[in-house]
Amino acid sequence: MRRPGWLTALVLAVTLVAAGTAEPASAAGAACATAGSDFASRSIAESTAALRMGCARDAGSLRSLAASDTDMVAAIDFNTAQRPDEWQRQMWQMVDTVRADKSKGLTLSESFDLRAQRNNVGFYEQRSGVRFDGSIQVVGNSLVIVIPTGEVNASANWWQKAIATSVGIAVAIASGAVCTLFFAPAAPVAGPICGAVAGGVGGLVGELMNAYFDGRSLGDADVWAEALAVAVVSAAGGAYLGQVTQWAAQGANSVVEAVQQTMRNIIDRLGSWSNPLPLVQGLFNADFARTFTATLERMGRGLRPTDWSPTIRVMVVGDSISQGHEGDYTWRYRLWQWFQENNVSVDFVGPYHGTFTPDQPSPPKPPLFAGEKPADQGIRVDGGYAAGVAFDSDHFAHWGRQAAQIKGDIRRQVETYQPDLILLAVGFNDLGWFVSDENGTLASVETIIDQARAAQPGVDFAVANVPQRSKIGGRDDLITKTDNYNRLLANAAPRWSKAISQVEVVDWQNGYSCAPAACPAAYDGLHPNAFGEYQLAIAFEQTLHDHYGLGRGVMPFPPENLPVRPTPAPTGLKAESTPKGVTVTWDAVYGAFGYDVRSRIAGQTTWSEGRVNSNRTDTTWTVDGIQWEYQVRTVGGDNVKGPWSGTVSAVAHPQTARPPRIVASWPVLRDGIELEIAPPDGPYTDTIDRYEVILFDKDTPGAWLTGTGFRGNRVRIEGLKSGHRYLVAAATWNAAGGGLPGLARPVMVGGGIPATPTGLRVATVDPTTVQLDWNGADSAAGYRLWVSKVKDGGTTPPEADENIIEDTHYGVAFLFPGVWNFEFCVTAVNGSFESDKSNCVVPSRPAGSALTSRGGSALNLSPSARTAAPDVVDIGSLTTLRNPDGTGSPVAVGVGVNGGDR
Repeated sequence: MRRPGWLTALVLAVTLVAAGTAEPASAAGAACATAGSDFASRSIAESTAALRMGCARDAGSLRSLAASDTDMVAAIDFNTAQRPDEWQRQMWQMVDTVRADKSKGLTLSESFDLRAQRNNVGFYEQRSGVRFDGSIQVVGNSLVIVIPTGEVNASANWWQKAIATSVGIAVAIASGAVCTLFFAPAAPVAGPICGAVAGGVGGLVGELMNAYFDGRSLGDADVWAEALAVAVVSAAGGAYLGQVTQWAAQGANSVVEAVQQTMRNIIDRLGSWSNPLPLVQGLFNADFARTFTATLERMGRGLRPTDWSPTIRVMVVGDSISQGHEGDYTWRYRLWQWFQENNVSVDFVGPYHGTFTPDQPSPPKPPLFAGEKPADQGIRVDGGYAAGVAFDSDHFAHWGRQAAQIKGDIRRQVETYQPDLILLAVGFNDLGWFVSDENGTLASVETIIDQARAAQPGVDFAVANVPQRSKIGGRDDLITKTDNYNRLLANAAPRWSKAISQVEVVDWQNGYSCAPAACPAAYDGLHPNAFGEYQLAIAFEQTLHDHYGLGRGVMPFPPENLPVRPTPAPTGLKAESTPKGVTVTWDAVYGAFGYDVRSRIAGQTTWSEGRVNSNRTDTTWTVDGIQWEYQVRTVGGDNVKGPWSGTVSAVAHPQTARPPRIVASWPVLRDGIELEIAPPDGPYTDTIDRYEVILFDKDTPGAWLTGTGFRGNRVRIEGLKSGHRYLVAAATWNAAGGGLPGLARPVMVGGGIPATPTGLRVATVDPTTVQLDWNGADSAAGYRLWVSKVKDGGTTPPEADENIIEDTHYGVAFLFPGVWNFEFCVTAVNGSFESDKSNCVVPSRPAGSALTSRGGSALNLSPSARTAAPDVVDIGSLTTLRNPDGTGSPVAVGVGVNGGDR
């Protein structure tokens, strides 16, 4: 892409919009006089055209063609001294074409738009949007257009587009007629070649004017010449390429001169309304003709029409896959290496330079209130690269970025950095975060391309499709949407591509070893490891070589020695008691993707393991006096872990408050849950700031723990999945932080009072153990077990605790003095809604069993019941839940990963 110094002058000098908007209609109020010109006849040079336009009342002898004085008349005059028959043929061809279109029901403006579409050179396809009807006819050596007064609009935009149409017609006919002078009269090749030249020149001038009126960049004259060459060859037919080239070598200058003089003629008539034309006609010069001819010659040698600049300005536009994480090599670096090895001079451009910086260590943050947006983390682009990496790393890619976001900013970035080539790799976050479906994502990508062209008409594109990722539970839709999007992109790219601005697809989906079943090319099921970085770069290399003629071929793969990411054992590990509970910190490891942390209560042998994203972890779900032990290791990927550190420990003395007292939970509407609480009592309640309702969708594989802040005694969360069962808990946040949560009863969203369970059955496993099974109940989020003692031929009143059973089978042990001394029933619960009791059963007494000494109660001794210190709130399986990335803390609703970047 070449950028001559006069480009800035061109953009600044073309002021038609301002001039046209400021020019009022005539004092008589007739719209036809808005841009009226002098209708007096003037002599013009041979083989050129001129334009007169205004009200019929001022049109002299042409008045008779109009029905009203205020009809608009436009006369395109031609000097037909040379080959007048050819000029008449071209004018009548225009008239016959329009009349044929009108016979099919098209208006005059629609016929002109159809002609513009047929003659489009690929510079700017936006049609005028101006609508009018009228007539067109040949009068002597003039083509006369009459638009009835009711169709004429006084707005600047209407006149701008009408003038652009008229100018396009004038230069088209002039170009075609002058072209024929190169050939002998009635030469068979003259028709297809000169018809193509006429359509191309007229189309180009019209597109340039419309592009400016719509606020788009005009690019430079070399781009115009290249576009025109391709359009002429395309319209004439590839078989005529050699003859078109021969004609251009001798006849192109004559056409350019005719266009120049025609524009001068029009400028003289229209004054300020023709302001774009002086510089446009100035650029239709000998250099334009040479570039046009040179482009034809390149095409004749089988080369792409547009030659590359000596140094190609490359802009990488994308998301986390393209930005990379601290410590990555990145596929951008591997591609840069390929450019260097192939002696292709490039300048990577864009507003950013670095990779994504890791999360910084910080204490747990209070939960966001419903509707509150997370604090903007800003642009995180200061991360470094792998050891020893130094390259031209400018880019426009950022973690989490969506095509829907980029489309609003790409024009500004392209205007600033003027790339010749855009490497675009977006779409995953749009599909993964439910921003849009495959059609919406494709529309966003098309807008990115259109907006980039608005700033740089000749920019080329290599657009990566979206790779699959390892399967996420509950997101089968992502697999289907990704496949659908990639098919849509493959079909759309040829349609988007232009001679001066190619669009080629880069096949990341098939070139990247990542699929729902397995993803060896990624460190986390999506983002590339060292192996994957090479694959993504090679996919771009293939497209750049095959479609853009760059390089000698792709780099050898796989390389002999793939780098291994360092994962040393963390150092500086320490644990200390804090008001939150226990805080553990260590020295950050450069390039770590995160850290595995395992903890346990001193004296226990089993560790509880989770993932954190920074070099800090806090144990807040604890009670006073418990000693906790910790070990940490560095994570370099899902399957790349370093050695465990040594063990550190601290005794928790939290100053957090107890959980709120749970009053009730229940489903509301078809997509909500409501929770009612009462303030807790006890120490540290004087600084309570808010409460947190914690939810977990038990029926969505890969679901995230979500937390929402609230104040007061009641909270409602909507937008949940109807028919799904949710764990419900609540915690208190005070000046020290968030404390232990308390469990509410689970809720089935969209359900009501559950049906009564049926078919309760009991099987005696041994004299003190039974297995219970029953039929599930509609709207049940869980079940409660009711136990009575068989005594003196009757039973005691049944008792039940708040241990909620998820399944329809349950084992109970430690039933002393024997299972036959107990009766069991079950109820179904949906939050605070509860069914009637099922049928009740008494286990049979095993033959030969003897009475044993009485032990503990059947209640609270089930295998899933959790024993703890007397003042510990039982939160059951809540402590064992993990988010898909291994972390265990609730995130704000909508912040968790749904297949895209977190």
